[in-house]
Amino acid sequence: MTRNTFKLKAGTMAILSEGDHRSVILIPATAQAILIGGGIKRDTFVKIRYQARVLLMLSEDLCCGIDLVSHHSRP
Repeated sequence: MTRNTFKLKAGTMAILSEGDHRSVILIPATAQAILIGGGIKRDTFVKIRYQARVLLMLSEDLCCGIDLVSHHSRP
């Protein structure tokens, strides 16, 4: 499966979901994240991998505040 790696231009937040518990995770500017699920233009939330965790992030935050690091990366 091909995945996109992005570098964030600005800090943002994402949601870590563990069972019935949800936590807000702060992601700093210049962090790299890998898009692993969902469509930026069609879904409200997308799944990303950041620091070995799978998080949910608003697709609008990812769409508007990124630089493409490498178009494709392997898992």
